Amino acid sequence: MKPKIVVDREFSDVSYERHAQGYSEYAAGGKRSDIAQAWLRPGTINAWRFERMYVCADPLLEAYPGAQWLTVGDGRYGMDAMYLRAHGARVLASDISDTLLAESKAQGLIDDFRKENAESLSFPDASFDFVFCKESYHHFPRPMRALHEMLRVARRAVLLIEPNDQACPEGVVTTLSRMAKDLIKKMLGRPTHYHDFEDAGNYVYSISRREMQKVALGLGLRTVAFRGVNDYYMRGVEFEPAVEESALFRQVSAKISRYDLLCRLGINQPGLLAAILFKDPPAAGLKSALRKHDYQVVDLPENPYLTVAQSSKN
Repeated sequence: MKPKIVVDREFSDVSYERHAQGYSEYAAGGKRSDIAQAWLRPGTINAWRFERMYVCADPLLEAYPGAQWLTVGDGRYGMDAMYLRAHGARVLASDISDTLLAESKAQGLIDDFRKENAESLSFPDASFDFVFCKESYHHFPRPMRALHEMLRVARRAVLLIEPNDQACPEGVVTTLSRMAKDLIKKMLGRPTHYHDFEDAGNYVYSISRREMQKVALGLGLRTVAFRGVNDYYMRGVEFEPAVEESALFRQVSAKISRYDLLCRLGINQPGLLAAILFKDPPAAGLKSALRKHDYQVVDLPENPYLTVAQSSKN
C-alpha cells in the first residue's frame, strides 16, 4: 500500500502535477526508461494490443485523408499521433507533460507537440478536424470539462477510447449476468462496487454509451457511434514479440478471445469502449464504413426547441 496523498489545495492541480511528474521516470536516463523505449518497438505484444485499439480511428482516417488531428493525453512519445500520421493525418500531439514528446520530436517520430491541460486547451474553437483521446480521459480529475474542451476545438468529431463502465450493462443477458456475479460476490463476502482509484490519487472515470449520448444530446449533437474493444495486459508484453511461438502472446490473445466470445454471447460487455461524438451528422458513406468496422451508429433525436443552421462541413 502506497502512502496516502496529503491534499491541502485543489486536487485537480495536485492530480495533474503528479501525472506530469510521473513521466520523469520514463525519460532518458530514468529508472523506467527501458520500459519506455520498449513502447516504441514494433512487433511486440504491446504494439499488437495498441494496434487493436488504433484501428478504431480507421474509418475517420479513410473518410478524411490528410485531416488535421489533435491527440490529447498522448504523453507516451505521442504514440497515438504516430499511428495517425502513418495513416496520412496531420497531427499535433499534446499532453500535460512534454518530457517524452520532446524526445519523440527530436527523433522525428512526431511532427509537433504542445504541452496542454486537457481541461483548458489553448486552441481556438474548431481548430482541428478531429480530436483523439485514448486511455487518458479516465485519468483526468474533471474529465467532463476536458470532453467539452475537446468538442470545442474539434470541427468534425471527438474519438475516445476508454474503460467501459461495467456498472452500466446493456441488454437483458448482460444485466442478468452482472446481477448474478454481484450476488455470488456478496455470498463470498467480496465487494460489489465498481469504483477504482489509481496511485496518483485520481478516480478512474469510465464511460458508457448512455453517458456519451447524454453529452451529445445536451449539446444538440445528432450522431454518436460506439465500438467495443477487449484488451488484456500481462507483465512483459512490452518486450515479448507477438508471435505464436511466444507463450505469453498465446496467453494474452487467448484471454482476449475469451472476452470477445463472452461479449458475443451477451454475458459480458467489452472492457473498453470507443465512442465517436460527431459535431454534425456524418455522410451516409461514412456511416456505412463505420458499421463495416463494427461500430454501432446511433442517430439521436432532434431537440424540438433548438434550431441549428445546416452545416456544409461534410
